[in-house]
Amino acid sequence: MTLTVEQIGKYLGQAFEDPMGRPSGKLVGLTADIKDEVQAVQVALSSGEVTEYSINSVRVINGHPIILEAWRIEAEDLKKEHDIIKRRRQALDLLLKDGDIDQTEYNQLRNSYEDINKEIIGKREKVVETLKEEIAKLEQQIKDLQTALTNNKMLYTAAEIDESTYHSVTESIRAGLEIARKERKDLDNTRESLQTIDGLEASITTTEASAPTKIPDVVVIKMREST
Repeated sequence: MTLTVEQIGKYLGQAFEDPMGRPSGKLVGLTADIKDEVQAVQVALSSGEVTEYSINSVRVINGHPIILEAWRIEAEDLKKEHDIIKRRRQALDLLLKDGDIDQTEYNQLRNSYEDINKEIIGKREKVVETLKEEIAKLEQQIKDLQTALTNNKMLYTAAEIDESTYHSVTESIRAGLEIARKERKDLDNTRESLQTIDGLEASITTTEASAPTKIPDVVVIKMREST
């Protein structure tokens, strides 16, 4: 993705968010090449630490700059690569069927596409494992928030905290739960999307692709003899 200094520079000093709308930090710097294309951004975290992100991690959605997680970027890239390979393989089959390419060249290109697709599937498995780990963390986070919600209500019922504190804390916990559940669903959708990356369809041969069904020149009809 290409973003120029003009496109991203206007957000300097503004807050960046993650895809769930949580603040990721404040944009404090840019690194650009001689073409004025931004290569990286520097973001100041709430801790005061400044972290650099590749421009590939940045998206501008509805006028808001977003920092994407590494697994999300890789998942997007793998889907795009697989779709391209699949379309090229289908085009290759059509070329063979129409007689625009010979079998040897077809086999070479087909094998190269299959090798690339195997690499994509291998990378997909690694991303899926990362997603499983992220889902496990989120599930624990959801359980912890639900426990906190229960404990907060217990303290209020026991008159150990006042009503104002109870409602304030409860609102914060529920907001956290809503985001966590939204992110959990998003992770599930990403994992399901990655599962659509599969092997390429079986190849076709020149005979299957181009050889027409042979119709005999002469048809012999035998008549039954009368008895």
